[in-house]
Amino acid sequence: MKTVQRIVSLSLLAGVAMAGLTSHAKADELVALKAQLEALQAQVDQLQSRPASAPLPEGASWITFRRGTEATADWNMGLVGDAMPTTSGMTIAITPSADLPAPIHEVTISGYVKGDVIYDFDQDLGDFFSYTAIDGQEDQDHVRLHARQSRFSIKSKSDTAIGQIRTLIEGDFLSGGSFGGTDFRLRHAWGEWDMTPNWTFGAGQTTRNFASPFTGITTVDNNGPLGLIGSTRAPQVRLTWHEGPQLFAVAIENPSDGQLINSFGQSSSNIPNFTARWQYETEAGHQFLISGLAANYHLDGDLDGPYGSDSKFGWGVQAAANVVFTDFLTLTTSVMYGDGIGQYLFGATGAYVDAFGDIKTIEALGVFAGLIFDVTDTTQFNVGWGWSDMDRNDVLDTGLNDENVEMMSLHANILWRPVDQLRLGWEVMWGQRERTAGIDPAIPGSGGTVTDDAWRAQFGAWFYF
Repeated sequence: MKTVQRIVSLSLLAGVAMAGLTSHAKADELVALKAQLEALQAQVDQLQSRPASAPLPEGASWITFRRGTEATADWNMGLVGDAMPTTSGMTIAITPSADLPAPIHEVTISGYVKGDVIYDFDQDLGDFFSYTAIDGQEDQDHVRLHARQSRFSIKSKSDTAIGQIRTLIEGDFLSGGSFGGTDFRLRHAWGEWDMTPNWTFGAGQTTRNFASPFTGITTVDNNGPLGLIGSTRAPQVRLTWHEGPQLFAVAIENPSDGQLINSFGQSSSNIPNFTARWQYETEAGHQFLISGLAANYHLDGDLDGPYGSDSKFGWGVQAAANVVFTDFLTLTTSVMYGDGIGQYLFGATGAYVDAFGDIKTIEALGVFAGLIFDVTDTTQFNVGWGWSDMDRNDVLDTGLNDENVEMMSLHANILWRPVDQLRLGWEVMWGQRERTAGIDPAIPGSGGTVTDDAWRAQFGAWFYF
C-alpha cells in the first residue's frame, strides 16, 4: 500500500513540475510577442508622424504628353534658319513621384515637311544652289521639284544628380549632295553634360565650333550664301564655359585630310583640327564673335605612292557681328581669313601637293553681309551677299582645271508665316564662279581662269508637325 501511495505521489509531483515548465515557456513567448508588437507600433507611430506627400495637381500624371517643344527651345545647335517653332512638335515629360512634381526627363519630337519648286534660268544646279556646278551653260533652263530637305528631330533634357544631360538626333534626306538621292542623312547626333553651372562637356556630331551660330539670313535654298562656313557639321568633342552674356568654347574636330588634293591616296589623318570660339551678347541684343582654327595636313610616306612623308599647318580666324538697328532691322556680317582654311570656308580648298611632293596651303578670304527686315510679326524680308576668294596663284599652281578661284552670291527672299505650323518663302538668287581652265600639267604656266554666272528662282513651303 505504501508503495502505491509513493508511486501516486511521485506522479503528482512530476505533473506539477511539467505544468510549471509549460507555464514558464508560455510566459516567455508572451513577453517576446509583446516586444514585437511594441516595435511594430513604434514604426507605425513614426510613419504617421511624417507629413503627408503633396499630391500631383489635378489632371497631372507621372508621364504627360503636350503640344510644343518649349522644354528644349533654349538649346539650339544649328545655324540661322534651323530653329523650329516651339509651338509645334510634341513633348513627353516624365515626373518620378508626387513629392517631386517637376519633370526630370523631357523628350521633344519635331520637324517639318518641305516642298521646293525650283526654276533655273541658265542651267540645272541641283536640289540646292550648287556653286561648283556653274560651268558656263546658257539657255539651259530647268524646272525641279523635290522634298529632300524635309527634317526630323528628337531632343531630350534630363536633370540628374550630377547635372543636366541633353541629347539631339536630327536628320534629313539630302544625302549625296545637290544631285544625290533620298537616303536619310544624319545632321546632328550630339550629347551635352552640364558638369558645373558654368562648364559643359559635349561629344558627337554637330555644327562646327568655328562657325558663327547667329551670322547669316534664313534662305529658301538649303545651301545659302557664300562667305560663311562651308562644311557646317563635323564629329567633335567640345568643352564650353558660359556665364551671363559670355561664352567660350574649345573643340577637337575630325581632321581635314579630305581637303588635300593631288595626294595620290597618301593623305593621312594623324592630328585632329583644333577650334576655339568666343561670343558676347549685349543687353540691347547686339552679338559679337571671334573664332579660330588650326588644321594639320599630312602625307604618309609608308603608303605606296610617289611622295614621302610631309606635314603642313593650316590656320583660320573669323570675326562676326549682329547689330540691331531697330526692332525690325538687323545687320548680320562676318569676315573669315586663313591659310589652309579649306572646308571651313564655303567653296575653298585647303591644300595641295606640288610636283616635288611638298604640301602647299591655299590662302582664302570670305566675307558676308546681310540685312534682316521684320516687316510684321508674320512677314520677313532678307537680303544677303557673300564672297569667297582663294589666292589665284595658289589655285593655278595646283595644276588642275575646274578649281574654284573666286565666287560670289546674292540672295533675296520674302518669308511669310501665317500660322506657326506653316511657312512660305519666295526667293531669287544669283551666283558667280571663277574657275581654272585650259591648264596642261605638262606645260608650266599654261591655262588661266574663266568666269560664269547663273540665276535661280525658288518657292518653298515648310509644314511643321
